[in-house]
Amino acid sequence: MVSDSSKTLRLLMPQWQGGNNPAYYLGAQLLNWLAPHSNDTFEEVPIDRTEEGLGVERGIFARSTLLKQAHAAKGILKKHNPDRVVVFGGDCGVELAPFAYLNDKYDGDVAILWIDAHPDVNTPEHFENHHAHVLANLLGVGDEDFVAEVPKLVNPDKVLYVGLNDGTDSEKEVMKQFDLSVVRPEAILKDSSPVLDWLHKTNISKIIVHFDLDVLDLREFRSLLIANPSTYSSMVEKAPTGSNMETIIRVLQDVAKAYDIVGLGITEHFPWDSYALANMLTRLPLIGDINKTEKPSFNWIF
Repeated sequence: MVSDSSKTLRLLMPQWQGGNNPAYYLGAQLLNWLAPHSNDTFEEVPIDRTEEGLGVERGIFARSTLLKQAHAAKGILKKHNPDRVVVFGGDCGVELAPFAYLNDKYDGDVAILWIDAHPDVNTPEHFENHHAHVLANLLGVGDEDFVAEVPKLVNPDKVLYVGLNDGTDSEKEVMKQFDLSVVRPEAILKDSSPVLDWLHKTNISKIIVHFDLDVLDLREFRSLLIANPSTYSSMVEKAPTGSNMETIIRVLQDVAKAYDIVGLGITEHFPWDSYALANMLTRLPLIGDINKTEKPSFNWIF
């Protein structure tokens, strides 16, 4: 359903500060490398890789850095004025600029499928990592400077969670406030009708898809923060069952056959093995520093 004259921008935004996890930088680069080749316009958003000196500002970790990076992404979108946007992230906060851009470009005639294990409608009063705030910002809730990046607020009636299986008490309050719709993982096991039926009722023409890889079940896909090798066996026992890859593929293929998808963001790829290997290579003779002792860092807090 993509016209020959449409313009697609591929945006690589390896932002990691929103989840305070440097591995998301590598994860985004790998997503971009693994994705099928394309002749679409490509830009990489400049991301500060420095881990030193970052702290909590007005309830948000690395607030100034995140705003600077959001502004950079907004500038790239304005320069290219694409009809469609693909985003390789990075933490979920990378969706702020492109989703705000697309919702404004199409004057709100879009529905957002938020394919994610988590609601991402937290606020600085309850949680310092901005990757869990981004959908709240798009709805007009949260830090005023991030909300100001959204020229046209997203209509909550046009947001559907797909695969959601978690959420804090504060997030559940926001979900209740906006009466956000939810399709649980078990509801899409057999077919995609719960998603397609909801879309039919919205009477929209365009779709934006947020795909956080943590919606996938860690028993099938392990490049997730929750799949830390040192605690993996215990997490397998207690983590709720997520969606499998084939289910998510089928849902998105079914949606794409019936609707015009204008945005796709893929986020929170946490490649544990590659992250550890990259650190090891920096510490080996001839190719690295044999005096280096630092191990790869990560933040366990979601």
